[in-house]
Amino acid sequence: MIELYAITDDPTPPDPPLRAVRSDGMAVLYAPAERRAVTAEALWHHEHVVEELMAGRELLPVRYGTFVADPSAAAEALAGRRDELAASLDRVRGAVELAVRAEIREPEEADSTESGRDYMSAKAGRMAKADLVHDRLSPLAREHVLRPGPELLRAAYLVDRAAVEHFVSLVRRLQESHPELDLLCTGPWPPYSFAGEAQ
Repeated sequence: MIELYAITDDPTPPDPPLRAVRSDGMAVLYAPAERRAVTAEALWHHEHVVEELMAGRELLPVRYGTFVADPSAAAEALAGRRDELAASLDRVRGAVELAVRAEIREPEEADSTESGRDYMSAKAGRMAKADLVHDRLSPLAREHVLRPGPELLRAAYLVDRAAVEHFVSLVRRLQESHPELDLLCTGPWPPYSFAGEAQ
């Protein structure tokens, strides 16, 4: 049993214990699978391995817990998918994923005298602020994905590596100009949200 970490077109061999199986110009980077429980530590180990790989090559990350029987099975998974995997790799080439969440800094306590209209107006105002944050950030990204969640905004942005500092700086400026919001920007991450067929 082996665990898959990433797909790449970079011919550089990975450092042991990682190995590569190649097919038609593409490679799956893998390691012998270790039997372990799904824990936060195991998830972070997988993430750490993918981030180290990302530092030295362009890649499509493979989600944690992707196992196949052996290198032959990994090569078979690659076979016939070169064009779609190459297109997905070109989509993320030179970019990383940045995640942004926006919440109200201090949840407002319900006011028993507040009317339904006032409540809905306040809620619409909070949503408009989250939309404003997204509208300012999205032009700096190649693509974005909005996700449902309890936050006002939960989004992933595919950002050119050279633009990461500018993106993060804009998040800081938005935080300063909207102190009522709590903005959290994390990354750079491997582009999980944009890996397409590799997932």
